[in-house]
Amino acid sequence: MRSVWTDRRGEMGFSLVEMLIVVAIIVIMAAVALPNIGWYVRNYKINGAAREVAGELQAARNKAVMTNTNNGVSFVVVDGDNYRFAQEDLTAAEQLSTLRMLPQGVFFQVGGGATATPTIRFTRLGSFCNPAGGGAPCAAAFPGASWCAAPEAAQCTSDGPGLNYMGTDGAVPGGVVVTLIERFTGLTRTIRVAPGGRVLVQPS
Repeated sequence: MRSVWTDRRGEMGFSLVEMLIVVAIIVIMAAVALPNIGWYVRNYKINGAAREVAGELQAARNKAVMTNTNNGVSFVVVDGDNYRFAQEDLTAAEQLSTLRMLPQGVFFQVGGGATATPTIRFTRLGSFCNPAGGGAPCAAAFPGASWCAAPEAAQCTSDGPGLNYMGTDGAVPGGVVVTLIERFTGLTRTIRVAPGGRVLVQPS
């Protein structure tokens, strides 16, 4: 038979001091963990955005090869947070792919170099040319007025329309880079398009 003392001890709970200590420990752990969680989420966001942009570049290249295009397939950075590609062989109503938007807080950086451009054109061989460089087959870029039409026009002019977001690749002669930035953290990611058309995502 258990003693009265044993029974009473079994009914005892936590004291107020013990509860306050536990709450304080939880608060301290949350204060330490939350900034790291926020950084991880933003890092995950910009990495995902870079993969999506690279995927659209690769889709434009694949489309150019599979359709044996004559005029090319242009990847277009419409403004600071919108992009798509255009099949230039098709009629105006069929040319444009789905307009895609970067995640909130992630934007394209304006490109650098003498041949900065809003668009590059993939050829039937899978390579690309830069309309800003001049000369055939890139004498002119895909018309800016055709990048967006109603009902997308308002979205396409939301942040920095008409700027050259694709720049010269200083590390790879003849290449082009697209750089994304997460504004809250300053994290950047670079998508490189090699002269042969290969698309690579790299930390910046």
